[in-house]
Amino acid sequence: MNKHSMKPIQAILGINSANKVFLTKEIVQPYYSTQFHFHHECQLTYIVESSGQRIIGNNIEYFEPGELVFLGSEVPHVWYNNEEYFQGSEHLRAQSLAMYINPEQLVDSLEGFGCRNVLDHWLTISRRGIIYTGAIKTELIDLFKSLFYQEGMAKLITFLKLVDRLMHATDYRLLSSPDYVNSYSENDQQRMERLFQFIFANFRRDISLDEISSLANMNEFSFCRYFKSRTQKSFTQFVNDLRIGYACKMMQERYNPIESVAYESGFNNITHFNRQFKRIKGVTPRDYRKQLKTFS
Repeated sequence: MNKHSMKPIQAILGINSANKVFLTKEIVQPYYSTQFHFHHECQLTYIVESSGQRIIGNNIEYFEPGELVFLGSEVPHVWYNNEEYFQGSEHLRAQSLAMYINPEQLVDSLEGFGCRNVLDHWLTISRRGIIYTGAIKTELIDLFKSLFYQEGMAKLITFLKLVDRLMHATDYRLLSSPDYVNSYSENDQQRMERLFQFIFANFRRDISLDEISSLANMNEFSFCRYFKSRTQKSFTQFVNDLRIGYACKMMQERYNPIESVAYESGFNNITHFNRQFKRIKGVTPRDYRKQLKTFS
């Protein structure tokens, strides 16, 4: 399997046909094998055991065990594992809990209970992807886990409690940019898959516009316009986001001088690295490292 295969396909989950509000699924695999995709149902995902890189809308970040993310309807997403998961190690696996919610069925089920405004707001912001943080996350995860061994009325009550906590929570971070919309189409699949494969494999070295636009069979101007219309980021910004994410992962895993982190991430200018780091993370690399020490 090529872990960087990223064609955005529309998945049909079948909740509508069964007339269900939600369904749950436990995933246990050597590595995550789903492609970059989207579906009409909302999705709650809890990472039990796994690490790697995820893409949600136009957000690209590394993920670790304990992550709890809620995705709104039609949000493109994928979780990819690190390279070591594909080397056959019996000590590594990808385990997660997932819940899929039919948004229309949910709204209809809660009609008349006085929560429509809060529910609509939650479903709206979830189109950017929501990652839950803070003390509330523990309660949310405990409720979520309960759904996997409960039945009947107890399961329904837990589901309603979980939805109530999710939509009233205040400790969270939105992932995609405020103006993000899903602009992928079936016609983009092969071209975008080829581009993403190449970028993910080569972002730590210089990739010229001539090189990447030739891969897309476009001139440079057409490529820049096409890439930004699909990812809602310029090509340079997309690559820099990948590099800064890699730099953050390096600083979390081991101590390296800032200069070494910059060069290993693909930057050849420390000033440019510092500027891009501050733009994306909101702090300088040195302050980011201090924050890591504070929270460790």
